[in-house]
Amino acid sequence: MSKTTEGASISTDDLIAENTTGLQSTWKEAPRGWGHSLHRLSPYIGGFPPALAHYFIRRFSDVGDSVLDPFSGGGTTPLEAALHNRKGYGNDIFCYAYTLSKAKCNPVNPENFEEYLDEKLDEAASVDNTGMRLLDNEDLQVFYSDYTLDQILRLREVLHDDDSPKAMYLKAVMCGILHGPSQMFLSLQTKDTYSGTANYVREYAEKHDLELPERDIRPKAIQKHELAQEDFIPPWVSSQTKITQSNATDLPFESETADLIVTSPPYMQTLNYDWNNWIRLWWLNTPREDERDNLVSTQDTDKYREFMRECLREMYDVLAPDSVAVLIVGDVRKHLSNRKQILNTAAIIAEEAQQYTDFDVHGIIDDAYDVENRSYVVFNRLKYDHDEDDEGRETIDRCLILKKGSPEMSTEPEIDWEKELYKSA
Repeated sequence: MSKTTEGASISTDDLIAENTTGLQSTWKEAPRGWGHSLHRLSPYIGGFPPALAHYFIRRFSDVGDSVLDPFSGGGTTPLEAALHNRKGYGNDIFCYAYTLSKAKCNPVNPENFEEYLDEKLDEAASVDNTGMRLLDNEDLQVFYSDYTLDQILRLREVLHDDDSPKAMYLKAVMCGILHGPSQMFLSLQTKDTYSGTANYVREYAEKHDLELPERDIRPKAIQKHELAQEDFIPPWVSSQTKITQSNATDLPFESETADLIVTSPPYMQTLNYDWNNWIRLWWLNTPREDERDNLVSTQDTDKYREFMRECLREMYDVLAPDSVAVLIVGDVRKHLSNRKQILNTAAIIAEEAQQYTDFDVHGIIDDAYDVENRSYVVFNRLKYDHDEDDEGRETIDRCLILKKGSPEMSTEPEIDWEKELYKSA
């Protein structure tokens, strides 16, 4: 149940039904792959498309406003905000997410990047790696030839504990080329860009008769860098962004800092971020066990409600008066002993917002973008899919819109999705 009006209880389902009418989702009109090339610096499983962030930024903020993502993931929200003359703030406790968000929002220009890359590769060449002494995970030998792995180990040693902007950018570039399904990656060809298990990759390589390629870091890193910076990058991006690493229940931002929140909280235990990125975490010198302890991954609905309750309170505090928070979350399929249960995560969060904060629910937009194409969902055997359950319902993503105060809920923004926004200075 939610807040009451004149003594009568109002169910969240009724409230959502009343307010969802008329909400639009025009980001689905954007062409496939829409968005600035920097968004593709390195893969981030489970992230929402740049067009979705762009739509809500355009709808609920103005030039000069501050846009915050407390679960920044791949940095889509803060980058998209900065590209369009807003202040972009991002936060994530997950090491890979923090690194990627930081790099996207602080890109190194082409001349400086190649110079810096060569400098670090020269340093790496002098590192003692006799007999692969730096190898602390033999599973990596399933992915890389000794020739390539030696280069990765040496560069990893050089960049260890370096959190300068250039180092963070290079680390993210490397995350983008560590492994994947084509010759632009350093590994042998893998099925996808998530970090498969050694046994799975070994079987995949045997099935497709794949050999470990001998590849050099320099050309692959430069290629990734050039692809990421194909589009024009406004000179103000770095100065108008701030990326932090903290728990979303204790954000390092002052009260009433953000004019808009666009974020995607965890979907209970749907995505295993540390498992899907175990090679990237290794590359970043971050123990996977530590990351697992930091992340909230639970199938316990009560624990999830408690976590989201604290997050919502924090979001409400950092959000300016008369502003909006948009939360993109997916339904979760739970397999109980005698039946399947689909949890509407957006409705759960809406209930927590209504009952424990001063947020009001404006509505929910159903969004089934590309769910059926998410191969990593099948691969991980996750309890999240796009098949119908016994009652004919489907699991989909939803965009929950919360209001603080009385913001202007204006009409749809006019967006020309075919216009090339980033091709000129």
